[in-house]
Amino acid sequence: MKSSPRVLLVIALSLPTISLADSASVSPEQFGIQHLMEYLNLRPQDISYRSDYTEPDSFRIKLVADLMPSQLKMIDYSATIRSACVKRQPEVVAGLLFNDLRGEYQTSRTRAYQPSADEMQRRYDLYYSNYQMNELLSRAATYLNVVFPRSTQMALTGLTPKQKKFLTNEFKELLVTHEEEEFFTIEQSDSAEKAEEQWTDTFAVFGTAIDKDPIMAAGIDCLRELLPQIAALQKLVDSLKGNADRLLKTGAVVPSRDAVSNFLGKQPGWKIGGIGRDYYSGDCRFILDLGGDDLYDLSYDPANPHGVIIIDLGGNDVYRSRTDFTLGSGCLSVGLLLDYGGDDIYQGKSFALGSGFFGFGLLYDAAGNDRYDGDTHVQAAGSFGIGLLIDEAGRDIYNAALNAQGFGFVEGAGVLYDFDGSDSYYAGGRYKDVLRYEDHYLSFSQGFGTGMRPQISGGIGALVDLKGNDQYFSDIFAQGTSYWWSLGILIDSSGNDSYQSYQYAQGNATHMTLGILVDDYGNDVYFGKGLMQGCGHDYACGILLDRHGNDTYTAYDLSQGAGSANGAGLLVDCGGDDRYFVKNPANTQGYGNPRRDFGSIGLFIDLGGSDQYSGNGHDSLYWRTNSQWGGGMDIQWPIIDTTKGKK
Repeated sequence: MKSSPRVLLVIALSLPTISLADSASVSPEQFGIQHLMEYLNLRPQDISYRSDYTEPDSFRIKLVADLMPSQLKMIDYSATIRSACVKRQPEVVAGLLFNDLRGEYQTSRTRAYQPSADEMQRRYDLYYSNYQMNELLSRAATYLNVVFPRSTQMALTGLTPKQKKFLTNEFKELLVTHEEEEFFTIEQSDSAEKAEEQWTDTFAVFGTAIDKDPIMAAGIDCLRELLPQIAALQKLVDSLKGNADRLLKTGAVVPSRDAVSNFLGKQPGWKIGGIGRDYYSGDCRFILDLGGDDLYDLSYDPANPHGVIIIDLGGNDVYRSRTDFTLGSGCLSVGLLLDYGGDDIYQGKSFALGSGFFGFGLLYDAAGNDRYDGDTHVQAAGSFGIGLLIDEAGRDIYNAALNAQGFGFVEGAGVLYDFDGSDSYYAGGRYKDVLRYEDHYLSFSQGFGTGMRPQISGGIGALVDLKGNDQYFSDIFAQGTSYWWSLGILIDSSGNDSYQSYQYAQGNATHMTLGILVDDYGNDVYFGKGLMQGCGHDYACGILLDRHGNDTYTAYDLSQGAGSANGAGLLVDCGGDDRYFVKNPANTQGYGNPRRDFGSIGLFIDLGGSDQYSGNGHDSLYWRTNSQWGGGMDIQWPIIDTTKGKK
């Protein structure tokens, strides 16, 4: 039996009729989506998900559950994430994520902390100029010695000692990969897979007894308490004009006759340094450094969880991990690393550099050209907690292997915010994707959320970059992508950016989940193979939205507005002279796979400029592919009323 020929129907721009009133009342992307869907005999509510297609689970996040029936609202939520970032207040961002991590069925618990953004703004704006160093130390001691231990006890009160140990041993292994797995035999791979399935089943039995809220609330409250005092101390240090050692003598160890030293003697693991070049090592709980080019060589024992607060007011510092769970890492507690100046180097192992693992972890860098290096679950990664990395200025380099740069796992949120500078993001290159390829690597990064299919729903992963000509490099699963009841977001507000990946990337969602990439301004380049650039696979929705600029898109297959296996994929470009290239026109540029019971949706929308196409698309025309609910259009926005001025 011969296969039926591929049909491509191209229709002139005059059909269908466009309402000028409608075009003026909504955003370009809203108008474009609604208009093309009307042309394809669809409604916006058709980009949805029927709840009876999967079983609910106790770990599902309400935000994701609410977005699944109204998947286009991902665009609105990405704007909310960006707005929180603009405030330049870590506690505001953390407060938003705290609220958004509420469970779908979380009605029996009393939320430990529900502040409004206005309340946090009001408290932050108060200027505490009268606080001295002893006040900062006293309040830090209260959190480290009382509040953090109490919050950990509250979070794990329903667990046995064996179950607590399980979290930092077996459960941790669900998030890491070992290079030797590339060389496993079939029997070894099967054994490892069975072990992970058993660990997942074990955790599902008692995991609902964990209440991460007290730890996250303690971390947010600690930020609110300490940030104004740190600002006042920093102003005092600056006023001394290089003589900050008048507050204490140079060196990480203060002489015993000093009043501060007497305080430190009662606080194990506490160190304070002046403006000299100080060296800190070991499992420290509190470090305050007033300046200088310092070296941190730190460790952490997860068997004895505790809070960590590191405050460095300036200098070109080097931070190194001796073990996992260091440098802005909250493991079963709160970990804060706050650096206020200098060109810094952060060398983390795994679960570091803004990692929340059953806890709250923050790495905040206020200025300088910085470099961040880490392995797994680093650079803003959250699992049963919140992981934040906030960098306010400089040309920065982010390098990680896996689960990084805005990664959200079960009941977790990982968000990386970079405010300014032309930055480079690289994720992958270490752990091969042995199930699919011999020469490609897993990334799971750059705005990626995932769960444990099919038992346990996932979290929220987001990467937000506000300024600069940025470069994003990844391989498999990255750049505004998610897997299994999660949400992945990548937002870049300005600059001429380059996005390079191989597969499952750039606004992609796979298996009942949501992913979106939004780029507001700049002449951007998107490159990859497939399942990307606005692709939804298996009851999922993936969106790529580019609002301005002369952009170039290149892909091989199942990309540029493609839906597969009852998924929905959208590529929306709102303006600029763009170029679109594909290798396989049969399943790209507005393709809705007819597979299974009700087919899929693929929408390709270009709303302005003089554009070039290789594939189905045509400048200033509509088209439909061989699928029932797949098609595209290239029209001019805004719609010009040619009747104006005529009598």
